[in-house]
Amino acid sequence: MSTTDRTETTAAESADTASKEIAVTDSQCSHQSPFSSDKQEQTAPIRPIDGLFGWIPTLASTVNYMFIFGASNSYGVFSTYYLNVKFPETSATTLSWIGSLITTSMFCLNVFTGALADKKGYRFSAFIGTVICTLAYMLASFSTKVWQLMLTQGVLFGIGASFLLAPTNSLAALWFDKHRGLATGISFSGSSIGGLWFTVLTQAIMDRLGPEWALRVLGILTFFVTGLMNLLYFQRVPPKPRKRIIEYQVGRRLTFWLIALELFTAYIGYWALVFYIGTTARQLGGSLQDGSNLLVVLNACNVVGRILTGFIADRIGAINTLVLSLVLTVAIEMPLWMTAKSMAPLYILCALYGLIGSSFISLNPVIVAIHFKNSPLSSIMGMTNMFSGLGGFAGSLSQGAIFDKYDHRSQFTNTIIFSSMFILFAAIVSLVLCTHVKRKS
Repeated sequence: MSTTDRTETTAAESADTASKEIAVTDSQCSHQSPFSSDKQEQTAPIRPIDGLFGWIPTLASTVNYMFIFGASNSYGVFSTYYLNVKFPETSATTLSWIGSLITTSMFCLNVFTGALADKKGYRFSAFIGTVICTLAYMLASFSTKVWQLMLTQGVLFGIGASFLLAPTNSLAALWFDKHRGLATGISFSGSSIGGLWFTVLTQAIMDRLGPEWALRVLGILTFFVTGLMNLLYFQRVPPKPRKRIIEYQVGRRLTFWLIALELFTAYIGYWALVFYIGTTARQLGGSLQDGSNLLVVLNACNVVGRILTGFIADRIGAINTLVLSLVLTVAIEMPLWMTAKSMAPLYILCALYGLIGSSFISLNPVIVAIHFKNSPLSSIMGMTNMFSGLGGFAGSLSQGAIFDKYDHRSQFTNTIIFSSMFILFAAIVSLVLCTHVKRKS
């Protein structure tokens, strides 16, 4: 952790150390009911920070991230199929609504689901998410129209994912301080691991049984695996009584608005490569399988990248690492994607973009946890995630429109410029955030 980050956390750390309720055994944690009432959870003791037990809920969150973000990270497989096979006459702008509605619904509703998780408990919120996500997959498997897929694979899954995301987003950060960046990076790496095997599994089932059964199998897996992991969602700090859903007081802090603006602009630019790399492969003579393989490389490198950047963030500071990763993302995306004439540059692009490009997703929860340590964490992250959702929504629709109107569905030059410029703007905002925090400390 950098000197800047340590300065703002000194008071909160002292409060944790002074607490007389820290002592608690692992056996006490294991006997907590998965559906504990508010009153029971609010009177539970505060558990030790940086302890070994914290890795249990952290690893559970890693597994659940596979299913929360695995769906959106592997949506490129469905996107390529819809765009080139199932709905070839439908515009890319229209089809982009399906993928954008997943992330938009998930992030924008997080402002409410985060408050619910803080009030009712993490497990309660997570179990609701499991049921809704499973239902969304099943209904999507019977959908035959684009608007039906928007409502099921898009909106309904996004709602369920929002309930799962609310507790998952802040779980690792609550259990660790010295190794918060590493723990959060490991937790968030689950989203990339999920995208990795989701992509392979989805493509394999689609090739053999069709997209309908691919959706059904993913739904069944989501129900059983996330349901089991939800049982391990132990909270270090019990929920506190609260009277309001939105923490309005954080709106008085410039730090919050800079984080929100950085997330909004970064998400506008980020999804372009994820959604369109498969179509780029097709334009260069590749197959649907080639597009799937590129997403596999992207997600595999995401796993390493998020853990590595978390480790670096613990040493040079989360905001410093964020600025560096966003600048490098632009330096990687523009030259490699715009000049690609064969499959080899695309594989290099996906590898480097995976290592660096998605780092901001796992670094922002660390930044929020550091600078809003005395606030209800799921609620604050839910508020910042709302801007992530709005950015992802605006970016997906804009990129689809640019691809249709200005790139004429034959190349991606204008789409790439649009994406890269917004990521660069996010880097500038992050630099302002870094300066603001240093001056404040």
